[in-house]
Parts: sequence; structure tokens; C-alpha cells
Amino acid sequence: MSWFDNNEMWEIFYECMFDSASFDEAKKQCQQIIKLVNKPVHSVLDLACGPGRHVLGFADMNIETTGVDLSAYLLNQAANLVDQEKLSATLVHSDLLAYQPTQKFDLITNLFTSFGYYSSATENQLVLDKSYQWLNAKGTLIIDTFGKEQAAHSIEPVHCTEYDNGDLRFERPLLIDNMSLYSNEWILVRDNQAYRWEYEHYVYSANELTAMLKQAGFKKVEIYGSLQKDDYDLSADRLVAVARK
Repeated sequence: MSWFDNNEMWEIFYECMFDSASFDEAKKQCQQIIKLVNKPVHSVLDLACGPGRHVLGFADMNIETTGVDLSAYLLNQAANLVDQEKLSATLVHSDLLAYQPTQKFDLITNLFTSFGYYSSATENQLVLDKSYQWLNAKGTLIIDTFGKEQAAHSIEPVHCTEYDNGDLRFERPLLIDNMSLYSNEWILVRDNQAYRWEYEHYVYSANELTAMLKQAGFKKVEIYGSLQKDDYDLSADRLVAVARK
């Protein structure tokens, strides 16, 4: 089982990772993403959609929205929220590489650092290759992640986050394998109990990600430090790639 297919882990960490403020922020991000595309978007596919934060945002904009995720727990959360908000969206329980869409899309998104999760560089490249194939002519792929430059610049031996509900999350990140993998350990302290989770995924520089996108067939790739088109430099919080067919 892949680490990102661990439903028990997602259930334990859900409240920390996906609070109500993160859903509000996602709706704003959806509007920023459509501005980045800079052309009409009638259909969107959100790869690794998780609990549907951006699915809800796009659907609320009356865009035909599809979300795909491997976690049954997170997808169930998304389905409940779509129903609660009386929105229309298609949710698919599938590994990204096994997904077989019945249509093409104007926009594909991969957000919240959900790229690089496969155990081989070849499989991660295949996600981009398939995304290119699933897009309509002149379609756009937008990836929002954090880059290798940011990880190397800001990494700390130990980092602690305290949440409003009293939870404490300790992180112990490392860059390993010639800085190609981001390896992290999370320890969540809740009441009198501690939960531990280890994971690792590939992390790419802006130049590496650009080369991968061009290898997939994209003609133009723009790199930003945020969804608001800030420069990608050492002050950037995110690595945003906008790839156009």
C-alpha cells in the first residue's frame, strides 16, 4: 500500500490538514486559477482532489468539475460536502495512473503539493504525459506544489505547529537521495495520545518541472511563486507551474 492510500492516517490528520479556513482559502484559489488560465474554462479535472476543497470551489463557479483521488476516506468527505452544498460534481475513486476519463478537459489541476507521490520518476512523468492527453486543444495544466529550492532554503530539523483545537504537530523533514526526495516524519499529539506517520515523495526544482512538462508535450510553461503570479524566488511560498498545450 502506498503511503497516500492510508485511510487511517488521513482520518487522524484530517482536522489538522483540512480545517474550515482551508476550504475558504481554496475557493479564493479557484478564482485565482481561472485568472491564470486567462481563457474560458467549461470543464476542469482536479487530480488528487482529496476532500474536494477545490472541487467545491470550481463547482460553485458553475464549471463542470471532476475530482479524482485514491483515498476512499477523503473522497467520501468530498461527496458529503458536495451534497451539503447542493453542488454538481463528478468524483472518481481511482489511482491517477489507472484513471480513464470519458472526456477531455479545458483545465487540469494538481494542487496542495500532490505531485511527485509515485515511487519512481518514470511514473511521475507519466502523470504529466496523461494530463497532456486528457486536455482539450489549447488546454491548461496547473500544478501548485513546493519546489526543491524552497525545501532546501527553508528546511528545519524540527518544526512544530499548534492548532486551535490544541493539537500539536511535530515535523522532522529531510532532503535525501541527492535532494531528489523529500522525506518527512509527522508526530501528532492529541490529548494524551501521539500518532506517527512517515512519508516521502519526489521534489522538483522549477527547471526540472519545466523540462518534465515540455517532455510531456506542453508548448509553453510559466513558473510563478504563487497563484497570484508572484515571482519564483527565495521569498516564494509555492512553486506554481502553468503549462499550456
